[in-house]
Amino acid sequence: MLEEIKQNEIVNEEEVKTTEAAETQAETVETLADSTETQVETAETQDDAAKTEEDFGQMLDESNFDAAQVMEGDQVTGKIVNISDTYIFVSLGDKLDGIADKADYLDAEGNFTLEIGNELTGYVVRRGESETIIAPSFSKANATQAMLIEAYEGKVPVKGRVISAIKGGFAIDVLEARGFCPQSQMDLRPVHDSSEFIGNEFDFLIIDLDERGMNVVVSRRKLLDKEREVLRKATLSQLEVGATMQGRVTRLTTFGAFVDLGGLEGLLHISEMDWSRVDSPSDVLNIGDEIEVKVIKLQGERISLSRRALLPNPLDEALKDINVDDIVSCRIVKNETFGSFAEIQPGVQGLIPISEMKRGRRIAKPSEVVKVGDLVSVKVLRVDLENRKISLSLKALEADPWDTIDDFLHKGQVVAGVIDGVTDFGVFIKLRDGLTGLLPKGKMKLGKLDITKENIGQEQSVRVAHIDTDRQRISLEPTEMEGQAIDQNDTSDWWRYAKQSWKSNKDESPFQDL
Repeated sequence: MLEEIKQNEIVNEEEVKTTEAAETQAETVETLADSTETQVETAETQDDAAKTEEDFGQMLDESNFDAAQVMEGDQVTGKIVNISDTYIFVSLGDKLDGIADKADYLDAEGNFTLEIGNELTGYVVRRGESETIIAPSFSKANATQAMLIEAYEGKVPVKGRVISAIKGGFAIDVLEARGFCPQSQMDLRPVHDSSEFIGNEFDFLIIDLDERGMNVVVSRRKLLDKEREVLRKATLSQLEVGATMQGRVTRLTTFGAFVDLGGLEGLLHISEMDWSRVDSPSDVLNIGDEIEVKVIKLQGERISLSRRALLPNPLDEALKDINVDDIVSCRIVKNETFGSFAEIQPGVQGLIPISEMKRGRRIAKPSEVVKVGDLVSVKVLRVDLENRKISLSLKALEADPWDTIDDFLHKGQVVAGVIDGVTDFGVFIKLRDGLTGLLPKGKMKLGKLDITKENIGQEQSVRVAHIDTDRQRISLEPTEMEGQAIDQNDTSDWWRYAKQSWKSNKDESPFQDL
């Protein structure tokens, strides 16, 4: 029994070995088959690659024609890559692009039916470094070139339409060709807004063209210069002081406006724009306005103009209604060293002299009292119909202390005032609003007073020496003077001195030199 079991185990082991060998052999065969298949696929891939490379080379040869060999007159075909409002852009291969006029490829009904991706055939009518122009007919292109050459050589103006703004200038459609107008040649003045020209048609002069009728450069400014010179001569023949001219506003500045009179420009100063005050020229005028002006000054070709000279002067009517002693409200419009100008009504101004600014106060400049824009009430002092001037006063509406001076100020009275000003002949001392007295320099020496400009604003005690109510002047003395024994309660000695001093100097006035 044991022998049988062993025998069976041996048989089974041999069967297992036989089976494993068979499987190994099968795997080997399969591996060989896979290897063979891989070799076949590799060979096929190499064949395909070689074939593809051969096809690509053939395709490249077919599509990549020698652009350098393309000459004017050659027929070419390309694919449309873009279409604008005016032009068709065509790819001719090898980085060679062509441009065709859209109008040349309309159908019999005048419609444009081509689309991006369509093929377009035409003749090379112009070959440049940056672009190639193609057209359906070479003879038409030749005719265009002939016309361009004729216009260039004869300096004949040609019509052109501004297509677009490009670097340095504008693309111009002229005589069915594409031209270029430098920005400086588009107008008489620098171009700030290109959009105002695009789409418009103007006359141009061809200023540059090569011998083949290519590279068309045009100028509008040269024609405008010629027109301006003709107008200038005509304007000069009419120009004289007092002449009334029609003009167009060309420029606005902070100080006025420049007006084209026809080949010549004149300056309309801001002060001559209107009778009323003008803060900015743009408040009254706009560029392009047609206005009537009067020539008021000529200096060579420098022309001064006035617009207000042709407008009714509101002062004429105002002078009839404004009377002396009237109290009116007005606005301060300008401060000068000698006074302030105030606008009583639009276009009507009066002067407030610096002496009429404030009672009892010495004013160095009007801005100490009023500022531009202030609304004030004034009294009309004078109306000068002949010279068309109105004088006004601020201080006339202030209470006048001279009307009641006897109630609070007497000769010989000791008073305290504030030093208001120092001059070579004495010191002004403000006693109260509207009342200022003069302490003469000679009297200061007697009183041993040393007052300088550094003392302005300080308080100073003085004695009233004299009151001149007619001339509204007050003469002052020091409270104590050398060689004078003055009793504060007994002024008999002071009165004798004052009487003698005043009698001997009755013709002398400390205000004479003011």
